[in-house]
Amino acid sequence: MDARGIVVVGLGNSYRSDDGVGVAAAAAIDDLALPHVRVVTRVVEPLSLLEAWSGTKLAVVIDAAVVTPSTPGRVRRCTSGDVVSAAEGLSSHRLDVGRTHALGQVLGRVPDALVIFTIEAANTDHGTGLTPQVAAAVPEVVGMAVVEIKGY
Repeated sequence: MDARGIVVVGLGNSYRSDDGVGVAAAAAIDDLALPHVRVVTRVVEPLSLLEAWSGTKLAVVIDAAVVTPSTPGRVRRCTSGDVVSAAEGLSSHRLDVGRTHALGQVLGRVPDALVIFTIEAANTDHGTGLTPQVAAAVPEVVGMAVVEIKGY
């Protein structure tokens, strides 16, 4: 494995119900103690995301998605090519992964590979805890992320 390693970034706010699913999934991956994998969950603005993934071999970003119509708990996999074409970004909050990746390209601060997993949210109102459909998706996204990680 490349010495630059892999970073898993869990985006979201655990105090806004399903918006915390990225943080929950990243914490579950952290519990696996995978070698050469660093987990980051306190990313709230683009420069923090650039700092987290800069110089890594692979960045795996996990976040909630608010879409209409929604299928709560549905997991989607995207790559950097997908986020560049997403006009409204791929985030349930102000941190836009696509635009951050584009900025990182200009600054020379992108990972060699970027994979994004989104989990469709049912509720992003104030409050803690995930809705049942979204909580049920956490093991699925963790498994998918581990497959990506083991491929590097």
